[in-house]
Amino acid sequence: MTKQSVIFTGIAILAISAGCARTQPMIKPVYHPPPAPIKSVAAKRLVNVRVLLLKSSGSIPVFSLRAVKVYDMRTKKLIMRTRLNDDALVFIKEGRLMLDQRFLTASRIRLVPEAGEYIRVRGKRYRGQIDIACHNQNNGLQIVNYIPLEDYIQGVVPNEVPASWPLEALKAQAIAARTFALYKMSGRQGQPYDLDASTNSQVYRGLDSEKEAANLAVKHTRGLVAVYQGKFIAAFYHSNCGGRTDNIRNVWGSNIKYLTGSLCGFCDNNPHSQWSFEITKAELGARLRRHNIPVQEMENLAIQGRDSSGRILKIGLDHTDGTESLKASMFRMIIGPDRIRSTNFYINDQGQKMEFRGQGWGHGVGLCQEGAWGMARAGYRYDEILKHYYIGVKIRRLKD
Repeated sequence: MTKQSVIFTGIAILAISAGCARTQPMIKPVYHPPPAPIKSVAAKRLVNVRVLLLKSSGSIPVFSLRAVKVYDMRTKKLIMRTRLNDDALVFIKEGRLMLDQRFLTASRIRLVPEAGEYIRVRGKRYRGQIDIACHNQNNGLQIVNYIPLEDYIQGVVPNEVPASWPLEALKAQAIAARTFALYKMSGRQGQPYDLDASTNSQVYRGLDSEKEAANLAVKHTRGLVAVYQGKFIAAFYHSNCGGRTDNIRNVWGSNIKYLTGSLCGFCDNNPHSQWSFEITKAELGARLRRHNIPVQEMENLAIQGRDSSGRILKIGLDHTDGTESLKASMFRMIIGPDRIRSTNFYINDQGQKMEFRGQGWGHGVGLCQEGAWGMARAGYRYDEILKHYYIGVKIRRLKD
């Protein structure tokens, strides 16, 4: 899930603009007691996270400044201790795993560096340990970073929001990212990894992407998570809500009380609050057909209803052979989420082309990142920011 992983135009522009203007300031408490430890049974402590870095059918360069231990993960026995030089590669040959020109009997290994050291994979440095496994029958490799949760969050925060943002906004992002990771890890014990390093989960780029300010925010919020009724929340977030976050039921059909949407008012005039995009009707039809939407020559698009936040529910696709109806969120994914940046848009038919003008960027559920930036600049603390977007949650601390 990335800072560009988000959702969002005449009738609704008026409604949303009016909603952005707060009629009264949020009341700030005088005293902030420290968050209490989680009392529920599940996952009370800081943990290690398994992050999928990549899958590849080719060779992968790996490097270590000093010697690493190599373990067979089936037997948990030490295979060897070796330094991985600049030209060291891991790949599959004749159905067997090879590391630095040595055949291994293991189909899954773990590289364990010395304390305080790192391992470089494809030129990027990663804290923690590296699991390498035969992924499938087609000589595929699966590379997983096995890393302490707090180190993982340090590699997430500056890739989800700019490290130049106010500290309270960075703290809110750190807690959201930590909570989201723990939420996603639930029930993954039998799987080869917990999260991946892309927008499918959260953008994670390892040690080289870390920033001092973001690391400070992670340090100051160590172990803090958002919970609802004793459980980790689904801490979704997005770049810009366009004035109001959405109810998760409108987006993914779920019924989650703390994700029912809220007025924002802090994300106006940010880089992603307004957008526009043009596409020819010919290209539009071709993209839809590539995704098995049976449209012929495109003639028009029709908006079929909006939800309470102003986001479009469905799109009518008028073409030479009839009309198709498509969920707006699916339409956005087909055309491209970096082109149609949200489902809060209006359409201008220009003959051979269609122009889209919209507000916000992303799915619109949960924390509005640029709203968090605005709240922090206005003097709000990280916990106030989180509770504004995740309704009714509590902030608690995991045990070390």
